[in-house]
Amino acid sequence: MNYDWIKTRADYDEVKPAVIDPMKGTEWSFQELNARADNLAHHLKDQGVQRGDVVGIFAPNDVAILDLLFASIKTGAVYLPINWRLKSREIESVIEDSKVKLIFYAQKHLSSLQGIADDVLHMDVDSTQYDAIVNPSNHKPFKAVDMNGDDLAALMYTSGTTGLPKGVMFSYDSLVNNPMNTLLTYKVNSDFTTILSTPMFHVLGFNDLTLPLLMAGGTIIIQRYFNGETLNDLVAQYKPNYMIMIPTMYYAMLVADNFKPDLLQDIDYLIQGGSAPLPSVQKKFMDMGYNLITGYGLTEAPLVMVNTPENSKKKPGSIGKPVMFVDVRVLNESYEDVEVGEIGELAVRGKNVTPGYWNKPKETAEVFSDGYFLTGDLARVDEDGDVYIVDRKKELIITGGENVLPSEVETALAEHPLVAQCVVLSYDSPKYGESVSAAVVLTQEDPDYEEKLDSFMREKVAGYKIPRMYLKVTHMPLNSTSKPDKLLLQEFMNKKARDEHQQQDELA
Repeated sequence: MNYDWIKTRADYDEVKPAVIDPMKGTEWSFQELNARADNLAHHLKDQGVQRGDVVGIFAPNDVAILDLLFASIKTGAVYLPINWRLKSREIESVIEDSKVKLIFYAQKHLSSLQGIADDVLHMDVDSTQYDAIVNPSNHKPFKAVDMNGDDLAALMYTSGTTGLPKGVMFSYDSLVNNPMNTLLTYKVNSDFTTILSTPMFHVLGFNDLTLPLLMAGGTIIIQRYFNGETLNDLVAQYKPNYMIMIPTMYYAMLVADNFKPDLLQDIDYLIQGGSAPLPSVQKKFMDMGYNLITGYGLTEAPLVMVNTPENSKKKPGSIGKPVMFVDVRVLNESYEDVEVGEIGELAVRGKNVTPGYWNKPKETAEVFSDGYFLTGDLARVDEDGDVYIVDRKKELIITGGENVLPSEVETALAEHPLVAQCVVLSYDSPKYGESVSAAVVLTQEDPDYEEKLDSFMREKVAGYKIPRMYLKVTHMPLNSTSKPDKLLLQEFMNKKARDEHQQQDELA
């Protein structure tokens, strides 16, 4: 089958801006995007890239990322976006594991690759050399190869929150079905305009936002690097009607000095995903009269469920119901369906789901049961069929034999007016094995915040769920995908616990 959909889009679409890059002062139509990809496909072939070879890009949000995706589809190469926020050890593991043949890169990030990928470094996407190769005015049409639906189209590596990143495989079926599910769910059409702030190496920004919008013939304004204040300026200038971001990005947008509620007057859809919702952000939008819609997915299954605008008013904590052509179940440890209201592991099935992890048959087998992908998220379903994510299975805290769900504690803690943001996690305890702690960003300085929060929580949750230690941070540290960096926070917590224990020993 011919999966070269950017050519079809170019054949059918009127000449209009498809991608706008305000920083570079450029804009490209669908016809020009197709021409750029055709030209780059010829270049890849000249470099010896063959069907099934992995080609990578290491760059911030840029049209070159689309160039390489579409050129890969045309040639049958495997597209690999590399997360430039990863640590050196993680980048090295991605390059070694993927066996990438060549890497396009942005000059600003070249230093992160030197010494790690010297033999596969290929070209700076911001160079005049690259611009000359893809220049649509010198269009050389390329006949796309035929591919099968189960052929490998792309690799996207996880953020490595529980170890080194794993390569999530996207077949042509899964790469194409997710955008189709998304544009059907949100009724995306050619009148849609968005600002792309989420990194394009992330499924939320790429699979759930960029690809559906372009597939439908909409327009994307690229924000090369996210900044809340700059985003507000772009919203004022381009007046998008559709936005998808990670909750922490909405937070940065709201607290920026130049934010004004009327910036949102043209937006029909405000969608959050990629990590757990922030109650303070949801409340702020509700106070302004806007619904922040929650979508749920993961790298292995980019879009699974969505809470509709109307339902989100009644059930703001829900992730809603499955999108079209996706099945979900909530399973107990024997892989049987749980009863309504009971907690189990969320499992999903659909053509948008990954076929597995690259070169990891054992890990792949472990995350599938009867054709369903086991997400690792604990969830429950209510009597209406709406799903609620309770927590990550691996993040369940077991303290003194009692189970504590961090999300339950976070929800309660976030109700205190002193708390702007919070993350609840475990730390090592010689007495209980694990104990509950919380990292907090305060709305204002208060020397007695710990006592106040402790007193507040005693009225909200059972005693064993109350944080035994608090860590005040000026801002929440984020990992490479803009989620709270729980591994780093846990290191901080364990260090604080050891220091306090040592001080007690010295006093004794």
